[in-house]
Amino acid sequence: MAYRDLDVLDAAERAADMLEALIARHPGRQLLHVSQLRRCVQSIAANISEGFGRGNGRERNHSLEIARGETEEAIRHLSPNYRTSRIDSSEYWPFHNLLVVISKMLTSLLNH
Repeated sequence: MAYRDLDVLDAAERAADMLEALIARHPGRQLLHVSQLRRCVQSIAANISEGFGRGNGRERNHSLEIARGETEEAIRHLSPNYRTSRIDSSEYWPFHNLLVVISKMLTSLLNH
């Protein structure tokens, strides 16, 4: 399977788009951890692509593990924005849930 056909890569790209839309909706409001969120979320798709570009085996799995770590880090950086009411539940939960799904998809790929 080519990495370009992976649902997890599509989800990672959707997460990057969601983040940029979220940032754009709050230009006057200071969101927390914006640079870290951007770095993490953009790194998810990049590491998935890199991993599948390396084929099967240890190197692929290492890149997928990094992508999963970046996903978990993004969840941690997103959460304070919700807890401090910088974003509301209608913005937080869809993004949070997508990140959780990405993490689960990566775990599934690593277990196969």
